[in-house]
Amino acid sequence: MSINDTSFGVLTLASPTDYLKAIGLALSVRASNPGVPLAVACSKKFHHLLQPHFDFLIEENPNLRGFEHKVHLDEYTPFETTFFFDSDVLVFKPLKPYVEMWGNPAYSAVGWYETNSFSTFGLDRAAVLKKIGRDRLTVIDGAGHACFRKPECKELFDLAREITAHYKDYAGDIEFADEDAMAIAMTMLGLPPAPCGDFFSRYLSGVPGTMELDSSRAKCRYIWRDDKQPVEPCMMHFAANESPIPYTRELIHLFRQNGVPTDGLVGLGLYDFWHSSLKSAVRARVESVKKIFAR
Repeated sequence: MSINDTSFGVLTLASPTDYLKAIGLALSVRASNPGVPLAVACSKKFHHLLQPHFDFLIEENPNLRGFEHKVHLDEYTPFETTFFFDSDVLVFKPLKPYVEMWGNPAYSAVGWYETNSFSTFGLDRAAVLKKIGRDRLTVIDGAGHACFRKPECKELFDLAREITAHYKDYAGDIEFADEDAMAIAMTMLGLPPAPCGDFFSRYLSGVPGTMELDSSRAKCRYIWRDDKQPVEPCMMHFAANESPIPYTRELIHLFRQNGVPTDGLVGLGLYDFWHSSLKSAVRARVESVKKIFAR
């Protein structure tokens, strides 16, 4: 496949704080999906840093903030069928077989159904179901990916943008989350989640000590925590600064294997480690000290 063929490709987003992760994703896709074109949407001032690793550089909409960009992926992608990944994902297997397995969907992501409970961002799922008149809600928490096809996906994205514009009417006074907005839209349109199978994984899914990871050789294998069976996933999502040390170590190895400078990766790893492991502990300690002096 050449970059002139836009029938299928991979899209990601990059921000000032995670463009190095986007490069890591690109390098892993190059290893596991040679010839598949890559696109990135980001601020134009970062195009020169990402240009060596991507075939298409798209200028992001400056009027959008944070997660809002993800309900505009159909406007960013140059491809007819797109696999979108968050920048903090590594890919290990060919993606086209999953597109075919999932039926080349208008829009889908690995997930399941819920009738109650709360999302990671505080969405009351039972309350939303009552508002939209459905009996079960699609859940794609932490997916970090989506597969969609133009122009059929437009109905879903248009609805997701409408939900985003009136988010508090659906979700109440909570933080906006694209996954919840997309899940509500999928539910309203009757779009099912994709089966997990061997597609999705997180680093913490594996039994400690069993992880064999080398994305430069498109390799990932571990023993699943739940059923103790070996797994070789298609992708791994290092969401919410999860497992910053092994992730940073893998990025450094991946960059070196491809002759890419590793400048900034250690600092990025320390930043993620602070936010995932130290920040809450330091805050808790400060609060406890405040209480002592307030007595």
